[in-house]
Amino acid sequence: MLIIAITPVECAIEQRGPLINITAGEHTILNGENCPGFYYSTSTGTYYESLELYFSEDGLIEIGDATYTSKITSGSTGFFGKKYRVFEDGLISENLISFGSRDLQRGNDYDLGNGYKLVLQGINNDSALLELQKDSLPVTSKSLNEGSKFNFTDKINGAEYVILEGTLKQVLDSKDPIVSLTSVNQYSTAPIKINVGDKYGNFEVTEVTGEKIEFKNRVPIRMSHGDYVTILENLIDFRVADNVYKVCSYNMTKDVIKSYQIKGTSLTVDRSDSSPDSCVWTADSFGMLYYDLENDFSTERLELNLDAEKDWIPKGGLVYESSPVRIPYQNPEMKDYGENAFDGGYSALGWDGEKYAWLGNEQGIVNILMDDDNDRRLYSGEEWDLGEGYTLKVDGIESDKVYLTVLRNNVAVHSSIISPGNSADLGTHTLLYKKTINGIEIPLFSVYVDKVLEGKENSGVALKYPLHFSESPLEIKLGKMFGALTVVETSPNIRLENENALNFGSNLEVTEEIHLGSFEKKTGGNLNVTFFPFMNKVEKVDSVLPTTTQWTIPVMSVEEYLLGN
Repeated sequence: MLIIAITPVECAIEQRGPLINITAGEHTILNGENCPGFYYSTSTGTYYESLELYFSEDGLIEIGDATYTSKITSGSTGFFGKKYRVFEDGLISENLISFGSRDLQRGNDYDLGNGYKLVLQGINNDSALLELQKDSLPVTSKSLNEGSKFNFTDKINGAEYVILEGTLKQVLDSKDPIVSLTSVNQYSTAPIKINVGDKYGNFEVTEVTGEKIEFKNRVPIRMSHGDYVTILENLIDFRVADNVYKVCSYNMTKDVIKSYQIKGTSLTVDRSDSSPDSCVWTADSFGMLYYDLENDFSTERLELNLDAEKDWIPKGGLVYESSPVRIPYQNPEMKDYGENAFDGGYSALGWDGEKYAWLGNEQGIVNILMDDDNDRRLYSGEEWDLGEGYTLKVDGIESDKVYLTVLRNNVAVHSSIISPGNSADLGTHTLLYKKTINGIEIPLFSVYVDKVLEGKENSGVALKYPLHFSESPLEIKLGKMFGALTVVETSPNIRLENENALNFGSNLEVTEEIHLGSFEKKTGGNLNVTFFPFMNKVEKVDSVLPTTTQWTIPVMSVEEYLLGN
């Protein structure tokens, strides 16, 4: 059985984790290395969170065989996908900003939330007077010299805790005084208290120490074909395949800010030895790459090959490849479609994590907007929004005759009368609208009219197997660049490579959507470099970054603000 871990959240971005086998005897550990919803530090390589699963039978986890662990290191931990500071055993506060940078100008206060704000009261040469306020009333103030560290505290649950700390990096004395703050750590003023015995959905807290917080499932977790199963509320769900014992793990977020850096599995190589190193990511190790759960296939592959002891990526060392897979039509009447590229089915592939149809060598690819076996009812006079300006309208129903029209921007482009069992564009039930794209005639939109639904007041039709291709192809030709890579092959696979040596760092743009990050760590004289692919997904970006002035002082990046280090 195949499952996918997911966290269901309104208006959130779905982040797919690894594919997991859930047959009897399987033992799996999910953490920040392989599952994007878990927090981990890209500066230290610390994986704070993990979920350990043991399947005693196919799709069955017995009581106590699912363990969520939040490890505590140097006063920090990860909890349900976010970074926290540990005040004391079981009392944790969310790390809202981790090692961020921002400017603070007089009259433009630093809003810390919950009524708190940091105010620049004035500047004297290279020193500044900062004041912490709550509901516009002073809590405490400090006079700081340029280059000095600071922290501000307040009472939380009767005890004094740090809610903001950092360094006063620079003081700019002018008509509108301004200071630059770096290494900023801000902690929530509403900490969470976790006690042994607390219930979190189907899990219960079993251990709280200075080293870890541990949960175990208090009821059995059962998974059957086609299920969508909650594992940890608000963190991870599993989606089970219909025909194999595998699942996909999904993670999401409930944050108001809709901005995400979704990472894949991190892979570490030893750069101290004399041998070359390589890393490979597929849909199994990078959840943003396309995976077809229904047909159990993926097509994308990202490969990194490094020469011995060189701190750059050699020519041809970074490869992105996608291999088309032939998919049969779900609509049985489409199997005799005459065009070669679409005869009996179409060639699908992933591109930057999205599903596309491959038109052939140097013909480009088109997005697959719709291809499912879900039933849909459409009543007389009703319109169905198909995307990209297309709609399907039921103009009328007479006995067993259905009058259907395809419209593009409210202009009719194709009409058909379907009488199931008598006549149709294709077979006896199918409406088919064709269009020529890049010299290839494609079945742009098709739908199977299953039956007529006769009613006393309003009649309708039952529709199945909607298939809709985009009419805007993405051009992929030899020599064309996407990010740092160049197209070197278009058939039988689409293959991109770097034509010049590349330096790796915190953000290397591989294609237009895929990025490659890395961080270094020295242990016992050895230099280890950890690489991880990621995609940036941003919604409502105006709500992400704080207001800044026109001064050229660094502000925190989206990643610093949302993820920290």
